[in-house]
Amino acid sequence: MWRLGKSLIGHCLYIQKKIVFSGIRAQVMGLWSRGEKVSCGAVTQETRVTFRTSTAMTYIFIQMSAEMWEFDTCGDLYMEKAVDGFMTELFNMWKKQNTNSELTIVLFSRVYYEATSIDEFPASMQTSVHIDYQGRIYQDFYRVVVLNERRDDWLPLLVTIKQLMMTYKEDVQNSLPQDDVPKGAISKAGQGNVLEAINLSLNVFDNHYVNRNFDRTGQVVVLISPGAGVFEVGKTLADITRLRMIDYGIGSDLVCLAEQPPHPVPLFIYTDANDNTKTTSDRFQYDIPQWLNYSFYLSRSQKQRQCSSTQSSFRPRCILPEQKVVENTNQLRKVSFPKLETDLLPQCLSNITEQYTSDGELDERDTDEEESQYNGYDSKVFSYGNKRNNYHETSSNPFFPSTLKTKLTAGIKRWTHTFPRGVTGETQQLHHKYLIYNYSGQELCSLSEMSTSSSDSSLCTDFGEEFLLFLEDTPSRAHLSRNNLKRSTACAWGITGEQAWTPYLQSGVDWKSLTSTACFPITTDYYPERWMLEAEYEEAPYNLDGCSLIEDYEDESLVKATLSNVLQELVSQRLIQDFQLVVIPQSKLMSLAHLGTSKIPLVTDQSKMEYVLSYGNTFHKISLKLDRYNVEVVKYNARNEIPTSRLAYSYQLWGVKKNQYEAVKTRVYHKPVQNDKWNLRDNYICIGKDADKEGFELHETLKFWRSRFVLLPSAASVLKKLCEQGNSTETHFDVFEERNAAQKIQLIEGFLKFMEGLNRKKKSQQTLSAKQPLQRVPSDNSSITGTPMRRISRTSGTTTPTTPQPALSITASAITNALSNLASGRKEMSSTPCSPTTPDFKDLGLMSPRSQIIMGMRDNSTGLTFLNGDNKGLPPDCFVSCDAIQWLQKTMTTQITHMHAIRLMQDMLDDGLIHSLSIDGPGTRKFLYGYYLYCIVQETNSSATTKSPWVSEHKHLYGLQDIQSTYFEVACCHPDQEEETNNNKQTSPNASGDSEFDLVEAEEKVLSPPRIVLGTCNSQVYKSQVMEIDSTKSDRVEWCHVGYHGNYHPDNAFEMELQWLTSTPSLLLDIITNWNRRAASCGFHFIPYLIDPFGFCKDISDPFRSALFIHLNLPTDVQECCQDGKLHKVQEAILRRFGFLLSKTSSQSPMTSNTSLPNGGLTIHDQYIHITGAAFVLITPLEIDALTSSQRNENLPCTCHGKQDPKHRLPEESTCAATDQGNVLETLGFLWLPNYLLTKKWRSVSTGDEKLHDALLADFTKFCDEDERLQKLVQDMGEPV
Repeated sequence: MWRLGKSLIGHCLYIQKKIVFSGIRAQVMGLWSRGEKVSCGAVTQETRVTFRTSTAMTYIFIQMSAEMWEFDTCGDLYMEKAVDGFMTELFNMWKKQNTNSELTIVLFSRVYYEATSIDEFPASMQTSVHIDYQGRIYQDFYRVVVLNERRDDWLPLLVTIKQLMMTYKEDVQNSLPQDDVPKGAISKAGQGNVLEAINLSLNVFDNHYVNRNFDRTGQVVVLISPGAGVFEVGKTLADITRLRMIDYGIGSDLVCLAEQPPHPVPLFIYTDANDNTKTTSDRFQYDIPQWLNYSFYLSRSQKQRQCSSTQSSFRPRCILPEQKVVENTNQLRKVSFPKLETDLLPQCLSNITEQYTSDGELDERDTDEEESQYNGYDSKVFSYGNKRNNYHETSSNPFFPSTLKTKLTAGIKRWTHTFPRGVTGETQQLHHKYLIYNYSGQELCSLSEMSTSSSDSSLCTDFGEEFLLFLEDTPSRAHLSRNNLKRSTACAWGITGEQAWTPYLQSGVDWKSLTSTACFPITTDYYPERWMLEAEYEEAPYNLDGCSLIEDYEDESLVKATLSNVLQELVSQRLIQDFQLVVIPQSKLMSLAHLGTSKIPLVTDQSKMEYVLSYGNTFHKISLKLDRYNVEVVKYNARNEIPTSRLAYSYQLWGVKKNQYEAVKTRVYHKPVQNDKWNLRDNYICIGKDADKEGFELHETLKFWRSRFVLLPSAASVLKKLCEQGNSTETHFDVFEERNAAQKIQLIEGFLKFMEGLNRKKKSQQTLSAKQPLQRVPSDNSSITGTPMRRISRTSGTTTPTTPQPALSITASAITNALSNLASGRKEMSSTPCSPTTPDFKDLGLMSPRSQIIMGMRDNSTGLTFLNGDNKGLPPDCFVSCDAIQWLQKTMTTQITHMHAIRLMQDMLDDGLIHSLSIDGPGTRKFLYGYYLYCIVQETNSSATTKSPWVSEHKHLYGLQDIQSTYFEVACCHPDQEEETNNNKQTSPNASGDSEFDLVEAEEKVLSPPRIVLGTCNSQVYKSQVMEIDSTKSDRVEWCHVGYHGNYHPDNAFEMELQWLTSTPSLLLDIITNWNRRAASCGFHFIPYLIDPFGFCKDISDPFRSALFIHLNLPTDVQECCQDGKLHKVQEAILRRFGFLLSKTSSQSPMTSNTSLPNGGLTIHDQYIHITGAAFVLITPLEIDALTSSQRNENLPCTCHGKQDPKHRLPEESTCAATDQGNVLETLGFLWLPNYLLTKKWRSVSTGDEKLHDALLADFTKFCDEDERLQKLVQDMGEPV
């Protein structure tokens, strides 16, 4: 956004103008100048640009408190007011303004139980209940309606929401165990779990860089409450929430359905029950959360009443109890209102007893001494502002405006630049209106444009008398008074920190924030004073080591331009991590500069190439030193930074596709920015795409963005037949048969074509026209299968031979003679030049010398297809391994199998005739079939048979050091390789082979060092490489990392993960779109893939995602006679029958550091994904100790803000779908989780629609529930069971 804003400087803008920058599309929606709206204008350096989005990730929480079943003052039920009123208007506005948010809706509430001890609950509930400050036991409930969904029209969903609301109480009651559970009741809104709900969404937003979506921007939490905005919360949890909301830059909107109270809201009432030395009256503290933007919704009846002639009539703020008739009399007796607890009242009140006279009147006995005790009690509860400095420790009187002040901090000013300024420079929130009396007509009038806020140079300290003067006199008088106030004080109310609260303020609904969410502003005007930097901050300067590499450039102008680009990128990296540029007007900066260097504040000065950025209590200053060709970074960290606590939280969750509540545990804590390794990030940016080679590689602490995708074979024809059946209950989805060898070869052919597109490399113009491919006739040995035949034109996925040839049988004597001629062939290779002009290569066979085979590969007419010589970084005679195997099988006069061709190429690799282009990759010692690059060794002075590291010697000549990290190299598992591997497992090592080829090879193994075992794929599960982004589409140098599977198996899913820090998401989306198109042309489909869907890694788990357990109801006799391994085979057979593919995956991201060695640093586990990509499945029983061994378990205090039982400390656990299933992990069955990333954008004929996915789940559940088809499958398996 910063780069986009800078590109607008010097341009004219007008309303509805469309802007395109580096693939980013934006539109001008509003223009302001001197507090007034304008239709057009020019952008200057002083122009403030605010960004809003209509594609935000939105969480809507609906508080199902006890008020939801009550009526408001106009007779409207709060439940209907929320659904038929507010949400209906909201969804209509979304539809009108084309808002396409990714929405999650959750119903939540808190239930208090009539119990005095946790021991009164069953053992299964004791770990999920909490105790508040009054000793009451409660439990929190969350009902997920929709999760991460996108729709064009959300209005039909209102019917579902209303139905869930009507049965909410019954569902909560039915979810509890029927025996030995105390009676419970839903709490009031003020005592609800508001902060807990917000923190659950923050656990998702905290990991915004994982599973990154390319078509959404912004994050917002919307809280709908039937209350008036007053909540009892724990102070520790409130501090954590405040830090997370402010530091992470997440928007929040509180929509209250009740009447607006005559005091500032939102209001938090803190309770501190941990300090037993305090009296009960001192436990309560009050705070106004400035980070929470609030609104009050008025229904249609309320608006009509407000505009009626009875405007001046009394409007109650609370519901009064009805009068009761005394039995056997006609007299009305006054009702005594609920009293405060005895320990909360002054001594005078605790001794008073209610005595009623004969007519029902209360006998009042107040004295002057009692009146003084009342005043003393009020002075203890409310402090008047000057006792404390820290704003979150100040207990302000919400009924006394002069106490609504606080110390100005960077957190208060985080969102100020989102809102437009008025004529006098004040910040305006247009949904706040001030109502004043028109004494001539005795009615209220609205001043929508009136604001009592202050400018950035003078913030208000006392608002009581000044606002009264403002109402009685002119606005200028109050403004002149505010100009004399100090800068170090801010208003304790409002998200801007500048607006003053008054009793005449009426708040409406901030529809602009709800329909077009404000992105986090990139600028702020708060800066610390110089004395504050010296007293409260410590400096940590460092220079970038990567700049030393830039000094080697010969052109001085190029050095300066490169350093300037590095500086811009360092600023951008901090902005995307929620830092803000500290800016003030240039005129003010110049005036301060004349006062001396000591008066210059810590702000951005672009004329000196100095940028200052802030994040909470942390400041970074980045300066470009052209005289030293260096970039200097100075970090200012607060000296007395108080670390926040880590809290554990347990709750009851009813997830999507579930039919009951389940206990879930999570943790709540704030991640400080001081833990980020900025030195590593800065050097990584400075060096560029070669940072891995200099020791500055990607690390998890850098919080780089990542998105994982999966390549799946298309099953459009099968899905079409299933859709034609109407997705009825009779539709069976166990129709996927095991692929035969020909089908697997066809998938490998399509995959190799897809890899060729990824590498974007063209083949040379050599053709095989001089020699037609040989027609292979299947022999009696069924194990001999074909190799994918790829045409040079790559126009189709398969190749049909045109000239049939008689089958040539291979004999053991022929193979023996061929092996006996190896020595002579090697000598001839070392003495005879490998000239491509050797005349005849039509009679090549196993008995041919290796030199003749090499010359045959180089033949212009019938030779091997080499990569084009103009491909940068590739040596001459470079080829792909799969093309070499194809060429051997086509060219040899004798029929050879795929494994014979592999052995022949392996011998050439061992003898030094060919070499892998990877310096230290797995293909250097073993010839890997698939898309691996090899080259024919050029003539050298040394003997060809010398085992010298040829690639290492010539890497500087051809730039081969970059090949391994810039080319996608994947090994493919051919059906012949898989069969030979299985045969090797079943054959004893001492058993003799079936041919002389095997006998000779066995003798060589005894006399020579052991060779690489053939028939196996690459041992690396994941690989990593760097991919450059097209620089013509961007104004900067961009690159990204790609982690991908090192092997491809036709029966498995193939994963690819994009990782980036310096890439524009819109450009990456173009790359992904092109890959998706190419996958479709190759017989696959390319879709998003959840990283760690079952939550084995606690740091990226979703607290609202819960897997569905499907029990496998096998007959008892079958379970008893089968061992664990055989039961696992039955489960795998079921999954294959329903079209699930194996995915060897990791919950961690594959990077250079953890993929350099086989399985180095990565924990690999097996899970399954459906061929449509619609769902993930995990087989149970599951051993998760190895998967979660790195997760730290510690006892953490609960989020409850009251008396805590020392035994009631929850272990720190993730909300993973696997680890929170209790005894499910030990039960035979499956864990099912939908793929929430498979949105409408990615759906096609290969993925199906939601109806198909629901039918698949229903039929799979029916199959596992002792269905006849299950019994038949077990019987057909026979021997394994």
